[in-house]
Amino acid sequence: MRLPPLRLATAAFISRKSAVPHSSRSLFSTTAFALNMKSNAATQAEGTVIVGGGIAGLAVATALRNVAGVECMVHFPHSSHESTSSVSNVKVLEASTKAEFKNKDAGAAAQLGPNGLRALKFISSDDDGVVQKVLDMGGILEGNVMMMPGGQTMAIPDTTQVDTGMPQVLVRWGRLRSILADQLPEDIVITDAGEDIAGYQLSDGDDNSHVSMIDASGHPIADLSSTPLIIGADGVRSTFRALVRNDVTHLTTDSNDASGEDVKYGGRINIKAVVNKSLGEEYKSGHTHAAFAPDGSVAVFAGPAGHDATYWAISVADSVNEGDSVTFIDGLPTGVEGKMALKEKLLAKLNSLDSDPYITTVIDLINETSAEKIFCQKSEEAKELGAHPLHSADGRVVLAGDAAHAMSASYGQAANFALEDAATLAACIRDGDDLDGALKDYSKKRLDRCIEMQARSAERAAKAMKGEQVEDVSKWIFQWEIA
Repeated sequence: MRLPPLRLATAAFISRKSAVPHSSRSLFSTTAFALNMKSNAATQAEGTVIVGGGIAGLAVATALRNVAGVECMVHFPHSSHESTSSVSNVKVLEASTKAEFKNKDAGAAAQLGPNGLRALKFISSDDDGVVQKVLDMGGILEGNVMMMPGGQTMAIPDTTQVDTGMPQVLVRWGRLRSILADQLPEDIVITDAGEDIAGYQLSDGDDNSHVSMIDASGHPIADLSSTPLIIGADGVRSTFRALVRNDVTHLTTDSNDASGEDVKYGGRINIKAVVNKSLGEEYKSGHTHAAFAPDGSVAVFAGPAGHDATYWAISVADSVNEGDSVTFIDGLPTGVEGKMALKEKLLAKLNSLDSDPYITTVIDLINETSAEKIFCQKSEEAKELGAHPLHSADGRVVLAGDAAHAMSASYGQAANFALEDAATLAACIRDGDDLDGALKDYSKKRLDRCIEMQARSAERAAKAMKGEQVEDVSKWIFQWEIA
């Protein structure tokens, strides 16, 4: 629940005029489109296909439409495809089913800070309204409480609101995705699509300005139209990152193997969910709470995720047996039975820890959570970006979100950086003399920041599990403005 002064400060943030120049904002951009003032880059990007319908893919589609005036289609990667008679010429391809995509309770929670909120406001068609929706449905973060051995606590206030005029907020991942999807015409997103994409080739019968997507055998994929640009927003194990980094147009090996070659495993399994239950009156309102096993093998987090809702997350380190590393679970669980088995194993792990009132509270939250709503993932991140640009040398592919720079969750920046990517890419295309130049400009503007964030996140994660202090770079993170 929000405290009244915080609510007033949040309202003040929403009511202030944006620092973004009027010429940069989507309302004025839309007027320019009506007057046929679209840039050459935006014109060349008509028909763009976005692979991945998560936060990054939907944010890019929203930004291209609202900021650059590009009509986009989003594809969701999967093995079967729905044909479409869509009038929109930008598509988003999403691997999940239509029902899964519409599920507002999907995933766990996303943490948005001032940089992400600023980017969301920039790309949205109704300006302040979307940001206010996020703030209203999420949990405003006022600080973090470290749960120490022996029942001692250490509260660390979150000064983000005071420092920037904008708060940090925890919001359900599925509801954030739904807010972005509502910004788009329904026919833009094609579900059950894109998972079998393994590359692209020049399209037949045109001027070499378009490419068609192909499967692992090199055959064109039916029902997917040719496109001038593919935006890879297909997550940590990205097919398109593998194409870009290897400077190839087709993965000749199994795409799952190839896309995992540059993924770095952090040696932990992260299990999390949002449950419709408050943390309890004995815990500091508006604060996240964290506890660590003395050896760092287990980390336990919980925090507000909206009205009477709590986000919980457990990170379990691999164990070592006779010199071999053993993961907490053998493969990621699927289906209701797999999720139920995961829940039982997680509860057994927590019950094996030293008795502690906070751990007991989190155990109660997990017991209240339906197994099918539990989300599980490996602690994976992309290997260091180095000098790799975020686009292919031929200008046919550009990366966004985790596909571009998957990082440790220690700063909670995945969704924020996806929104930053979307805003920056759309602005570069809106202002570009040509599409190739716009993609180079995007890489130039994003690369150094993403490299720094990857490194800082990895450092913080490693030291936190050892109980070591690390420089907090949150103020640098939150200073981001659209260029």
